[in-house]
Amino acid sequence: MPRFPAQSPFVSSLRPSVFASIVAQFRTLPAPPAPLHLGDTWRQPPEAARLEHAIASLPKNGYAYANPNGFEPLRAAVADRLGQKGLPGLSADHVHVTSGGTGAIAAVWHTLLQPGDEVLVLAPFWPLVRGIVRSVGGVAVEVPFYPAMRAGRAVAEILAPFVTERTVAVYVTSPNNPCGTVLSRAQLGELAAVCVQHDLWALADEAYHDFAYAPAEHAFLATFPGMQSRTATVLTASKSYALAGTRIGFLVGDPVWLDAARRSTTHAIYQVPLVCQLSALQAVTHGEPWVCETRELYLAARDLTHRTLQARFDPAQGGGYVFADLTDELDGMPMMQYLHDLLREGVCISPGDAFGDAFSSFARICYTAVPIDQLGPALGKLNRSLDRMRRRMPLAA
Repeated sequence: MPRFPAQSPFVSSLRPSVFASIVAQFRTLPAPPAPLHLGDTWRQPPEAARLEHAIASLPKNGYAYANPNGFEPLRAAVADRLGQKGLPGLSADHVHVTSGGTGAIAAVWHTLLQPGDEVLVLAPFWPLVRGIVRSVGGVAVEVPFYPAMRAGRAVAEILAPFVTERTVAVYVTSPNNPCGTVLSRAQLGELAAVCVQHDLWALADEAYHDFAYAPAEHAFLATFPGMQSRTATVLTASKSYALAGTRIGFLVGDPVWLDAARRSTTHAIYQVPLVCQLSALQAVTHGEPWVCETRELYLAARDLTHRTLQARFDPAQGGGYVFADLTDELDGMPMMQYLHDLLREGVCISPGDAFGDAFSSFARICYTAVPIDQLGPALGKLNRSLDRMRRRMPLAA
């Protein structure tokens, strides 16, 4: 029957942006706050990868439709680079170019899930994954994974209560957004064993693989026994090369199921703009010195945050964030109220419940969003506000 003007139940149930309620307050501030809520970087992309150069390199037919699978030289370059990084045996046929890492993750769930299927989402997690799972009728089962793992529990023990006959896949990200944890080879091996034992797919979100601060300790889940054909590996130029606005991501996996994912993205976006792919190609082929330099800059920012931030958080082993437990400081105050107050101090951070229902008193703090000379003062403001909270004093008016 006609439903106008009703919207779909799924869209109506999606939570708005965690910052939708404070956008208006931004406009009333005397100066922009330090954007420590952003999942981004202050860095400009590698010089060779900047769009002005990509535009200049467009072929005569560069404005025509491109290959929906992605520009083959780019796919081959990604496969080659992953081989050098520890994921060998790949060719262009193992790589699909998507609209950012978000598009790659959407393609995976559209390919693997049926309505009612459950995905174990290892929490805390990247916020959008819940909605993407639900968009195809799946159920995102939040597993309080990283805190339990740091407490010394085995991976199989943590996951066992959550595996049901409807469980189809596991979503994991390492280095983790938001807590910065890099899973060890032993932990990844345990996770792989669970996937094999229960015949599960795995989506390995490798958005921050280039920024594991001890690169030799990072490993790809797809390299473990039994995981090559069942793992969808997702990467993004947004994080690896500061190219977020170009919306270039990569879905990597077995060509057998990857062909189905390609059909899915063809019906969603058809193709990614060629000029953006040319930009990414230059980044992949010439951007390694930039990546190494950026990793060192991020490490310095991480170290400053570790030394300076007066809150409880686990050390970040990679990525660009710390995930602070503010339970004692809040003392029952709703996190969003604190965020509104903190804006008047000149700092913006992310509320923890965006990263899992169990983390409503946590906050994600991004130390890569501003240059290090601005990070120190921003952390100082945050510390002062937290100190006032501990002493139950009002924030500055």
